[in-house]
Amino acid sequence: MKRVNTVLIIVGILMPMLAISQNVSKKDRAKSIVDAVNKKDASQYVKNFSENVKVYMYEEDGNFILKVDGKEALFKNRKAHLLNHPQVRNKIQHLAEIDNRLIMHDIVWLTPERKEGSSVVEIFTFNDTGKIERVDVIQQKNLFNE
Repeated sequence: MKRVNTVLIIVGILMPMLAISQNVSKKDRAKSIVDAVNKKDASQYVKNFSENVKVYMYEEDGNFILKVDGKEALFKNRKAHLLNHPQVRNKIQHLAEIDNRLIMHDIVWLTPERKEGSSVVEIFTFNDTGKIERVDVIQQKNLFNE
């Protein structure tokens, strides 16, 4: 009986610790997104997002316009993007975590011929489960025209 109690106490202590260690940090999610782009893996990319994720793009008129609504739409969007730009790569420049948001500044190269990459800033808003539920994107207006 004493052994059973000891085991129960140990399990009671270890289980919460294990649960905490399973949480993916905001910075790890951002790194996973960049890694997914560099691997051309749309499935890995969307694992970081909630089912009802919304992606907004900054427009020149100063407003954010809804461009992607839902995880399935995000998967289709990212898959098409990776097919259209098979040599795309990106690299994180800065990460800043503020409350339930993570701001990521990364550099994107659509082709290897481009010596200088293009700056992109994403503001990820996380829900209570640690998944991204909103993304606000600011990028160069001519990113896809060059």
